[in-house]
Amino acid sequence: MIKAALPHALSVLTFGARAIYAGMKLLPVQKKVVLITREPRQISADFKLLQESLKRKHPGHRVIVIKHNKLSPSYIGRALREMYHLATCDGCLVDGYIIPVSILNHRKDLKIGQIWHALGAIKKFGHLASGRREGLAPRVANSIRMHENYSFICASGSYTAATYAEAFGVPPEMVQPLGMPRVDYLLDDAGSAARRDRILQHHPQLAHGKTVIYVPTFRRGQQVSYLELAAAFDGDLGNLVMLPHPADRTPVPESNGVIIGTGDFGILDWLSVADVVITDYSAITYEATLRDIPLVFWPYDMDYYLKARGLALDYFAEVPGPIATSAAEAVSTALALEDTDYNEFRSRHLDFVTNPDGSLPEENPRCADRIVDALQLKQV
Repeated sequence: MIKAALPHALSVLTFGARAIYAGMKLLPVQKKVVLITREPRQISADFKLLQESLKRKHPGHRVIVIKHNKLSPSYIGRALREMYHLATCDGCLVDGYIIPVSILNHRKDLKIGQIWHALGAIKKFGHLASGRREGLAPRVANSIRMHENYSFICASGSYTAATYAEAFGVPPEMVQPLGMPRVDYLLDDAGSAARRDRILQHHPQLAHGKTVIYVPTFRRGQQVSYLELAAAFDGDLGNLVMLPHPADRTPVPESNGVIIGTGDFGILDWLSVADVVITDYSAITYEATLRDIPLVFWPYDMDYYLKARGLALDYFAEVPGPIATSAAEAVSTALALEDTDYNEFRSRHLDFVTNPDGSLPEENPRCADRIVDALQLKQV
């Protein structure tokens, strides 16, 4: 009954919001850019680099960063703030689905860019996941105009661009080869070294032995197998860092020398100390390849995940590393891995930010500047 009434309730709320927003659009446009993020804990490296680029290229513009929360009774006040800034800004960038961005009718000259929050897509999302257990019901997706109103969508590779066009439900030409700011972040060797030093100050034990980082995908309503992996890891042979998803409530073991990577460091920061990454369907795959970090894949619940969400690529043909069938095999493989060659993978999945053959560029591609330029902001 509640699910059936949801689309109607959303339609009523949308009608009211559009009426209020129509009045807000009569206000003067200001020299400001609005960045709206779904990141609940800290401003991402992507948004920090976009802020720096905006201040450097458009010093006359203010930059407003808004943390967007999910729909709830307490959201109304925050929604009005988001609507006001959208109505009066010169440009907007988002990293996820943002309710007022998609449901409202904006000025025709307002550029809205979607940078997403992942460098690529292994798992399905957006319209590709609609109707599945971990996706929205099609009627709800239509009611909230999921992923509408973008002027452009950023992609880092041709394979990913094709996936994004389907996931966002847009024509292919709307997906632009702009990359993501985190590409600049990851390819900055000096910055990576500085981040490594900061982490080692907090965790000096990581300076000794091989450091394996486990980055599992979030599973809605399902537990992650942290305990199984921790039990298979011998602390005498290296260090194990676990990076749970912010929304994951699975208990994470604090024994056997396991480090839980929460606090002041983001997932991209932890890559600076990683010798190997173990993952399953996470987009950390793409980031790791830009740092030439060996990858091991442990898709322990593949059958379930294919039904619950689905994958956006041919997993066994595309993932750039060995695939383990048990926690013990994942650990032993990770501890034995040394060098790897990602040129073939990058030439397909990250070719907008690397050389055509997949080799890493000698100069930083400055993706943040590309994205800021795409907003076509008015000069002061």
